[in-house]
Amino acid sequence: MNKQPEITEQTKRNIIEAFWKILKKKRLDKITVKEIADVAGYNRSTFYAYFTSVSDILEQEENILLHYIHDNASKILFPHLIKGLRPKASDLYFFAKSEHLKILLSENGDPKFKGKLKKTIIPIAFNAFNLPKDNIYAEYLCEFCFSAVISTIIHWYDNQEIRIDELFDILWTMVTKGVLLEYKKLI
Repeated sequence: MNKQPEITEQTKRNIIEAFWKILKKKRLDKITVKEIADVAGYNRSTFYAYFTSVSDILEQEENILLHYIHDNASKILFPHLIKGLRPKASDLYFFAKSEHLKILLSENGDPKFKGKLKKTIIPIAFNAFNLPKDNIYAEYLCEFCFSAVISTIIHWYDNQEIRIDELFDILWTMVTKGVLLEYKKLI
């Protein structure tokens, strides 16, 4: 009787792992409940004991990830940026949760996830830097920074020609000193 909660939790983890395994290889809109259940080694009714649909498992997993990113950016990334301190790359969300982020931001992932990520991070930036919420220039600044950083991370996820610490060096310099400094280094 004591094992039931452990078994239940393991079953849910197996279904979630099967979902990520399939999403890594197949577009989200092509994934079926039956496929997830089969890969996890269960039937569809077992899947439905934990999730209502493929969209439900995606939403639950994204919410967990976005909550982690919110906490990470609030407690590590932005406090370090404000103080001019450089956090360790391994402490940041794009490294610690890279496998799931890589999948969600890929062509197979959720096309809406980038927008959800932006809605999570930009308000933290506004609060951390005490930016005026009704200032259009602040909005453009945050949009530019977010787009540049996330696009660079996606490029790295897709190619990984450099080590994570080298990527972080580039991002850190671009965010703290500007892009032109990096261009001048190349000349």
